[in-house]
Amino acid sequence: MTAFLLSAMLFSAPVEFPMESTGVLEAYSFFSQSIDHFIYGNIEADITIFRLGRFSWRLGLAMETYMGESWNSPEMKFNIYGGHWNIKTQFGYQLDPLLLRIYTDHECFHNIDMADTLSEYMNTVKLGVVLDEPAPEYSQSLVFLPAGLPDGWVSIGFYRPGGDTFQKGHDFNWSMHGMFDFEGAAWHSFLSGLRYRTDFYFHNDGASSSKHKGEFYIAYNAAGGTFETHLTHYFGDSQPFRSLDGETYWGIRFIW
Repeated sequence: MTAFLLSAMLFSAPVEFPMESTGVLEAYSFFSQSIDHFIYGNIEADITIFRLGRFSWRLGLAMETYMGESWNSPEMKFNIYGGHWNIKTQFGYQLDPLLLRIYTDHECFHNIDMADTLSEYMNTVKLGVVLDEPAPEYSQSLVFLPAGLPDGWVSIGFYRPGGDTFQKGHDFNWSMHGMFDFEGAAWHSFLSGLRYRTDFYFHNDGASSSKHKGEFYIAYNAAGGTFETHLTHYFGDSQPFRSLDGETYWGIRFIW
């Protein structure tokens, strides 16, 4: 009976190819600048390819570029030395206000313009839930948003398949991830709040590592998207490569 109802729901829903795009364009500057950390840039884009009732299929690409001081001339800035890429494909089921999803994530790190690219890459299959509460209503007067569930998402990842063809530069077995957005106050087209991102990695040898960062942001809601400025601090980062432990930076971003 359940299979019959599911089949009826699927075949009665219209098939859509919305090609809807969302994304982020941002740059941020570190307070403690060095060969490894000066200004980073990041661009992310996701596009909804297919929708059938509550089911959807999305593709995503993110590219983060690292810029620091020159090795030979420390006074020279904007020396591009590294990059970080994520390529994703996601299948989701909308169960308002939740989105249930399963997705693959190819994540890779490479040095740029160096004899040794020090490539590191990993492939994961992730299961997760996204909580997307309705957007707050802006007001002409200052409004402190009510306490409640924050926006955000959680997921669990499995590093499969294994072997050097699919995994290099780490020994992760599985992981847990989450991001939470605590909206604080709204006034006219402005919104402020706090975000917290945490990642836990469990290694094949029984060890573990993690990343934790917090962000205070102020957002301006415009017709074409949202502009944000933020102050971000890494409270901890015990990753075996490219750690940002203790680093603080400020940045700007445009979200569409």
